[in-house]
Amino acid sequence: MPQLIQRTELKSFYYTPVHCPFCGERVMGADPVDETRITACPHTLFIAHDTAFEYRSTRLDANLQLEGLSEREVEARWRADKQGIDGFTDKVRLADAIKVAAYAPAPSAYGSYYGFAPTE
Repeated sequence: MPQLIQRTELKSFYYTPVHCPFCGERVMGADPVDETRITACPHTLFIAHDTAFEYRSTRLDANLQLEGLSEREVEARWRADKQGIDGFTDKVRLADAIKVAAYAPAPSAYGSYYGFAPTE
């Protein structure tokens, strides 16, 4: 069975432009008109924040057994995890998967999470 997703935390402000470690494409903030627009590349597994998933790939859904679930059911799954969406996405098991976590400065500690894996 593949190992758990590798995790790295950015020490800078949570809204740091994030690029895919496999192809270099910028997945958040790439649109100069709308920096919040998501531009997932083929390696992107998920883009999430503490309040919701912004993007989920079919590979993520298959890996975490979310296929066929409604958005409400998916939310119930990650909310049931005592560590929220951050802890829930730590359970991804794909070869060479990488997660980038970035947090707003205290006292907020609001988080953003980006997951990537090589394409098969």
